[in-house]
Amino acid sequence: MVNRKWTFGLVILVVVLSFSICLFGFMNRLNSDPTISYTVYLDGKLIGVIDSKADFEDYINSKEDELKKKYNVDTVYNPRGVEIKKNITYNPTISSNEEIYNKIISNKKFTVQGYQITIVSKDDEEEKKNIIYVLSKDIFDAAVENTIRAFVDNDLYDKYMSGVQEEVTDSGSMIENIDLGETITYKETLISTDEKIFTDVDELSKYLLYGTLDKQETYTVKNNDTIESIANEHKLNVQEFLIANPEFTSSNNLLYESQQVVVGLIKPILSVVVDIHSVGDEAREFDTEIQYDEDQYVGYQEVIREGENGLYKVTRKSQYVNGQLVSGTIANSSEIKPPVNRIVVKGDKYAPSVADLSYWAWPTDRPYTITSPYAYRWGSFHSAIDIYVGYGSPVYASNNGIVERIGTGCVPGYTKCNGSQGNFVLINHNAGGYYTIYMHMRDVNVTVGQTVARGQKIGTMGNTGDVDPVPSASNPYAGTHLHFGVYVGSAYGSTINPLNLF
Repeated sequence: MVNRKWTFGLVILVVVLSFSICLFGFMNRLNSDPTISYTVYLDGKLIGVIDSKADFEDYINSKEDELKKKYNVDTVYNPRGVEIKKNITYNPTISSNEEIYNKIISNKKFTVQGYQITIVSKDDEEEKKNIIYVLSKDIFDAAVENTIRAFVDNDLYDKYMSGVQEEVTDSGSMIENIDLGETITYKETLISTDEKIFTDVDELSKYLLYGTLDKQETYTVKNNDTIESIANEHKLNVQEFLIANPEFTSSNNLLYESQQVVVGLIKPILSVVVDIHSVGDEAREFDTEIQYDEDQYVGYQEVIREGENGLYKVTRKSQYVNGQLVSGTIANSSEIKPPVNRIVVKGDKYAPSVADLSYWAWPTDRPYTITSPYAYRWGSFHSAIDIYVGYGSPVYASNNGIVERIGTGCVPGYTKCNGSQGNFVLINHNAGGYYTIYMHMRDVNVTVGQTVARGQKIGTMGNTGDVDPVPSASNPYAGTHLHFGVYVGSAYGSTINPLNLF
């Protein structure tokens, strides 16, 4: 019974003490003012309480001088995910600015004020998005203009932007419209400093042009290189090469050995769409008309009228995307001068390719002079006859056959061949092993494999090759003659006196 009374008394004592403590705390709060504080959350998680938001932000700015210098800004802001809420409490536990700052930088990067540029394009109905961060819209706008200028004639662009283009009537070009093929949106926002933030116009221009900030491949110019050959070697077209190397203005610009040029592949992020209106004179190429002469043998060909290009005035509407023509229409065309067609007469008469050994045709016009017979001459044997009629006079095939060889210079296997034989024709007569050769000609009018008929003109008499006397400025026709030889058995085989044929 005593114990039960003692227990009951203890409980009463505890209740009284607890009530007294609560009452004391309540009365103490009634006698003090509430405190304004700021609770700091990182990605929704409480990391501490600070007594002044402004002081904390000033502390951040004092600690992040490097970021301010790097981005040339006056203020650095809290990272994304940091939330500071105002509270009114009694006796909060306050963390130091340094303590909260250290907790933040161990998890997140601070931010700066700038713009998020979103570039949306469509490729085969698939949407492609590029996001670019800049401190100022002016940086992006200037880089876009540089990109446009890379693909557009700068003089035309300046006139277009200034609104001073003159209407093109007789000749010339003008820009009708410039647009970008992508949808571009701007959003002012806080940008985390762990993103790539563009602060330099030239750097952003390079990125918009190449689609990367990687160092572009270069090439050291070698002897005999041209802009076209270098571009082809590196899978560029000439226009792309000129864009990558703006110091050049034309594919005809000269290069020097050891010069460094950029050969990186251009992959623009933007599509610069330019509509051009142009007027100019354009050549209309002539056609070639073929006429056939049944009195001339197949293989005969003669140009009886040279062609001459015509001239048209053409108005074109052309659209270029990043410097490449993608569409073009002819809006108007008027003839200034009609073309004159070239006329070529060809033989239509067929001849057998096998000679009739009973009848041979003399290889030149008459009268003629045999200036050197089939005989020894100056200590060596002259295995043909030399015939003179006159410079440019016709040379004829002595019999039907097929042209086996034509050319200039020394005939392979020819006996005593110690110099140039000039322009020559070798004919295989396909009968009895006979071949005839015609040397020192001025012109050759047949082709290898062509069938020729007895008496058909195969060229003209001349003085090419090793002749005596040697032609000179004062006597350009010196040494004119036809060296006419006959082989039997094989080409360049045994020779016979050509006069035995007639």
